Amino acid sequence: MRSKIFTLIVFSFLTLSLKAQSTLTFHDYSAVTITGDTISMSQYWGKKLLIVNTASFCAYTPQFADLENLYNQYHQYNFEIIGFPCNDFGSQDPHDDSTINQFCTGTYGVTFQMMSKIAIIAGDTSPIYKWLQRADLNGVSDAHVAWNFNKFCIDEAGHWVAHYLSPVLPTDTAITNWIMSPSVIASTKIVSPVENVIQFTSPNPTNSTIDFNVANMNGSKISINLFSAEGKLIATIYSGSDRNLQHISYNACDLSAGLYFINANVDGVNKSFKVAITE
Repeated sequence: MRSKIFTLIVFSFLTLSLKAQSTLTFHDYSAVTITGDTISMSQYWGKKLLIVNTASFCAYTPQFADLENLYNQYHQYNFEIIGFPCNDFGSQDPHDDSTINQFCTGTYGVTFQMMSKIAIIAGDTSPIYKWLQRADLNGVSDAHVAWNFNKFCIDEAGHWVAHYLSPVLPTDTAITNWIMSPSVIASTKIVSPVENVIQFTSPNPTNSTIDFNVANMNGSKISINLFSAEGKLIATIYSGSDRNLQHISYNACDLSAGLYFINANVDGVNKSFKVAITE
C-alpha cells in the first residue's frame, strides 16, 4: 500500500513539474500600439527585444534619447525596442496616447515601437507585464517593476533573459553585449509542431495566392492570420479544427506589393514567417 502511495506522490510531483515547465513565451501575447493597432508579438520571432516601461515626466525620461541611439545602432542586428507608457509610478505619464506619441517623436525623435499606455501595478495589469514579472508565467524569474524605465531582455525565441532596473542605461555594456551575442536560434533548425500540421506551399514571393497544405488528423485547433509588416492584422485566413481539411488558399491579388507576416497557430503553438507580395 505504501508503495502505491509513494508511486502516486511521485507521479503527481512529476505531473506538476511538467505543468510548471509548460510556460508561454513573449511571442504568445499581443498588445495595442500607441496608434491603436493590435499586433502579435510573434512577429518578432528571430529578433532580440528590449522591453521598457516609459514615462514622459520622469527623471529617467532622457533615457528616450539613449533608447533611440541604441535602436539606431543595433536595429540592423535583428534587434527591436518596444516601449510601454505607464502612469503607475509617480503619475508621470498622465496624458493620452496621442499626446504621449507626439512627445516621444517630437522631443526625442523616437522611431522604435511605442505601445498604448498600460497598467503595471493596478488590478488590470497588462498580461505582458504579468508575464514579464512572474516566474510561474515566464518560466525563468520573478522581476518586480517598481519604477519607470525598467528594462527586460527577450531572446529570439521569445524567452525571458534578464531584467534591469531604472538606473541601468539602455547603452550599458551588459545590454549591448547581449544584443551582439550569438542568436539562440542561429545554429539550430527550429522544428515546430505547427510544421507537422501546416505546410506553406506558395512560391515566395508570390502575386496570386497564399497556399497551405493541411494534415489535421488529430482535429487540432488551427488559426492562420495575415499581418502587415507593421503588425496590423489584415485577415484571418483560417480558424477551425476540420479533420478533413487538406488545403487552404488565400487570394493575395488585392494585397499591395510588400512584406507581410503570417502567424500559424496549432493548439496554442505559434510559427511565424514572412511572405513577399510582388506586383
